[in-house]
Amino acid sequence: MNKGLFIITGANGGMGMAITRAIAGTGVPVIMACRNVERAAGVRDEIVRETGNGRVELHDLASVASIRSLVDGLNGREVSVLVNNAGIMCRDFTTTVDGLEMTVGVNYVGTWLLTNWLLPNMGRTGKARIINTSSVTCKMGEVGDRFFKLDPEHYRRFKAYPNSKLAILMFTTELARRVQGRAITVNAVDPGVVNTGMITMHRWFDPITDLLFRPLIKSPEKGA
Repeated sequence: MNKGLFIITGANGGMGMAITRAIAGTGVPVIMACRNVERAAGVRDEIVRETGNGRVELHDLASVASIRSLVDGLNGREVSVLVNNAGIMCRDFTTTVDGLEMTVGVNYVGTWLLTNWLLPNMGRTGKARIINTSSVTCKMGEVGDRFFKLDPEHYRRFKAYPNSKLAILMFTTELARRVQGRAITVNAVDPGVVNTGMITMHRWFDPITDLLFRPLIKSPEKGA
């Protein structure tokens, strides 16, 4: 395994927490990049206790400014692996602090910004890898004129989410083309259906889903 710095987004729960725990267990330095650092602080402390790895850092990822601050705070440190795991599917229309629709803002814009701003820190002294989390739902997605212009009247979570995952796949493909010749590998992955908060629909059938469906799907560790 590459012994350089790992950055994992959405690291405080679900697959992100499983990935962070596994990577931290190897002793490498890890940055947990999360939207809610207060909630993530306990997870970070738990992972440090379990793994004995004191080089697990926690950084805010909730805004454009905080993403820029994370990158600037690296002071040129080499990044070996970036795992863009953060993802959300909002039931209702809501916005980020920068005014973007939340699903597009978290799933695509934040990923795009963090990745592009980190590129100068990657592949300089050794091989680096970028892993973006997409989804088979991208087959239902469309990236059109309203991709960045969603409003409460037009918002549908089962459209916004596939659209964001299609955008991630398009971004991955183009980025892989642009970094050809550099020591950077770019891949998109689909973990499948995983037992996380993502499949909670906030509907009457959630208790039935929890009873009959969740036991049959992948654990966060298997998804990771």
